[in-house]
Amino acid sequence: MQKLSALRRAPLRATAFRQYLLVVWSLVLAPLALYAQDLPAGTNLEIRLSTPVGSRISHPGDQVQGTAIAPVSFHGQILVPQGSKLIGSIDGVKRFGFGLKHVTATIRYQFHTLQLPGGNAIPVHTELLEVETAKERVDVDGTVRGIHPAASLSSSLSLATVPLLFVAPTLGVPVTAIKSVLAPSANPEIYFPPGTELIVRLTAPIGVQSAAAKPAGIRSFSAGERVEIERMLKGSAQRTREGTRPSDLVNVLFLGSREQLDRAFHAAGWSQAERKSPLSLYRMYYALTTRVGYRRAPMNTLTLNGVPSDFVYQKSLDTVQKRHHVRLWKDPHQADVWLGAAAEDIAFRFELMHWTHSTSPNIDVERAKVVNDLAFTGCLDAAGLVPRSSPELRQHPKGERVIVTDTDIAVARLNACKAPKTMAGVNTVSGGNSRSRWSREWASLRTDLRINVFFTTYNTVKFLAERRTLKPLRKTPSTDINPPGLDWLSSPPRLPLR
Repeated sequence: MQKLSALRRAPLRATAFRQYLLVVWSLVLAPLALYAQDLPAGTNLEIRLSTPVGSRISHPGDQVQGTAIAPVSFHGQILVPQGSKLIGSIDGVKRFGFGLKHVTATIRYQFHTLQLPGGNAIPVHTELLEVETAKERVDVDGTVRGIHPAASLSSSLSLATVPLLFVAPTLGVPVTAIKSVLAPSANPEIYFPPGTELIVRLTAPIGVQSAAAKPAGIRSFSAGERVEIERMLKGSAQRTREGTRPSDLVNVLFLGSREQLDRAFHAAGWSQAERKSPLSLYRMYYALTTRVGYRRAPMNTLTLNGVPSDFVYQKSLDTVQKRHHVRLWKDPHQADVWLGAAAEDIAFRFELMHWTHSTSPNIDVERAKVVNDLAFTGCLDAAGLVPRSSPELRQHPKGERVIVTDTDIAVARLNACKAPKTMAGVNTVSGGNSRSRWSREWASLRTDLRINVFFTTYNTVKFLAERRTLKPLRKTPSTDINPPGLDWLSSPPRLPLR
């Protein structure tokens, strides 16, 4: 009887033990598991400043705050959601002033806290890698270095016009006045308005709670939807052309109306490119001369199936040399279907007797930039990566630029997008343009007076003397500094299309 009673109690003890383990898991181990994710050192964060900073307006100790605009995922889980705050302060700043004390203006940030949407504040150690689409460069120690005042076309003209003020004042005064109106000098000071985007890298690992597998409100396409998407792509051209030469690769597909696209891109800080005209050409000339940005700069014509793009969105900061852009073509056979070619301009190059842009070879980074930006606005209903049916990645026989890609196409379907979440700096006036016209003219004239033969000689000698103490520019090219990608689209695993 005792053995029988013991056998009867055994299942009860086993059940009680399992319930005990369940309680331990729910109260102790499960919470620990949520916090067991470590974001490793070397992880890049893409943030957008919500506070203006600059060499003339910032002081050491001033607070700087930015918002994460791209989700950071690790092992299939988003650890840093979009909307997380990165908080820091100005670590050091040097104004250019009259150029007698410093060779260039500089500014340095120190971000120390990551504020998650749930309210958790995590201490972080970071370094600044890049200011996106900016003319300013970043030193190896994370210091932002402004342009040299003579590094512009207008400044070169000043070397000829300013000496006339002393040699022949009657000629020099009107020539300098005309020059200051038609070709004002570049401002050597640093100014980053709200909306400036930075790439920041973690220099030490941090423990972060897993948030989700996808940004809120975005779902995966079903197997049936993916088959339909494959049908849409089948037979369509996937390589754009510039004249007779192959150019950008189609790497995004949008499902939505033109109005939905306009609202989503505008909320994410993108602008539509202007058509080429005498006015746009003058604006381009002005931007090149003074080394400022042109957010709606015209684009070269690319064709898909022999048809020019319907419209172009672009995103830039304070130079016409660099910009994010995506050209879009409406599918002629289907309503609210848009094929897009996203790429990033990183510099100017001279080709076939004219100047054009060089683009980053890693087009998957730009593909991620476009999708992540629209995901931030809350205007995406579903998103996914689908394999390309015919890659069309053959290189041009005369030596076409290299394209680095996994050959997948990002597909995004937009929702109604009635009240999109706007990024910092959208619909605000840049503080760098808040001065009156006369103030800008005086600043340009003051720069011209500094940039003469005597000043240039003095500054060159000073630069050579200080060269040993200057920090070198970061050797890693900007094309290798990749912000967060689309890892969240790869989890859970994608379904095969065949």
